[in-house]
Amino acid sequence: MAESYDYEVIVIGAGPAGSLAAAEAARAGKKVLIVEKDTEVGIPETCGGLVSASGLSNIIEDTSVIKRKINKGSLIVKDALFEFSFEKSNLVEIERQLLDKKLAGIAVREGSELILGSYAFYKKENGVNLVYIKGKKLTAKYIINAGGSSYYLKKEGKVLATQYMFALKNGYYDGIAVYINKELYPKMFGWYIPYDEGLAKVGAPGSPDVAMLAVKKIFEKLKLNGKAVKMLSAYLINGGPFYQYNTRDYVMVGDAGGQTKPTTGGGIIFGGVGGKIAGKLAGKDALGTYNNEYYEHGPGKDLIKQVKIKDVYEMLSDSAIFKIASVLHERNISFVEDEFDYHSKLIKKVLQDPTLAFKLAEVMPSVAFSYLKSLLLS
Repeated sequence: MAESYDYEVIVIGAGPAGSLAAAEAARAGKKVLIVEKDTEVGIPETCGGLVSASGLSNIIEDTSVIKRKINKGSLIVKDALFEFSFEKSNLVEIERQLLDKKLAGIAVREGSELILGSYAFYKKENGVNLVYIKGKKLTAKYIINAGGSSYYLKKEGKVLATQYMFALKNGYYDGIAVYINKELYPKMFGWYIPYDEGLAKVGAPGSPDVAMLAVKKIFEKLKLNGKAVKMLSAYLINGGPFYQYNTRDYVMVGDAGGQTKPTTGGGIIFGGVGGKIAGKLAGKDALGTYNNEYYEHGPGKDLIKQVKIKDVYEMLSDSAIFKIASVLHERNISFVEDEFDYHSKLIKKVLQDPTLAFKLAEVMPSVAFSYLKSLLLS
């Protein structure tokens, strides 16, 4: 019963996953506490901020968090550049700090308490959930861990990445860019994301020096130059979902639960929806059904497929990726609806086109193509 605990629900982390979980649980009448380790919600910002508008609508209705629609993008494979039109897509860039603050505000308005600047240390003792905060011991019926990458338990699924904010000196590119070089970045890629006129986010996996190699190549191909005004290194999660420790009274959501795209490390939508589902189930005293709701019948199914898609990507050489890009560029294949978030939908669409599938089968290693086809068309 509620009176047996200090809080019915304690949420660790005030990112999108945590705030959405708290809002749903509080809306259902639960006594909820959010504990955030940083002194300001949304800071530091380590996110590129790219999502589909349709995916975003699943976590917030307020469109003021959208900075711009992205209408084009460049794929750079070593020295070759392919530009794709995204006019028919609904790819948008969001103001991530604003999103986090608005979602935390919703959680508070629904009745959640929020503590900033405090680490939450969780343990279970004699069957009771305990959270230590600033020397205080609190009990909770349910724990929703949305504490970020530091709580993710698969070490091999953490990738150090560095993102710079660059002030551009000579022009501006208002599309996104992806830089692929399997020798430098065998499992991921470098990126360019426009921010404001004259500012862009540019980064890649690795330490600042390693990431800067991608920055230089991207700027060379886009005919830009500039000066870094901000730099932040942080861990991306691309190891796939981790739900083995979820129980009837404890679940891990967002980056902590590996609810990020294994293909890119982005987790706003998958983590946000994951938190939302956890909060609703806690509100119904049904948190024990979380894995079934999220991973069997919800968006987690696509994350599991994306682990396999990443495996296929790692099989490909730069030469094979160049040939694949040439085929897709010829047909101007682009994202629609929520395909930027749900990558398996895009790949399934491509493979269901007989002409495209035939051309891809010609340029991809047979093992990789067969593996991808059996995964997505079965």
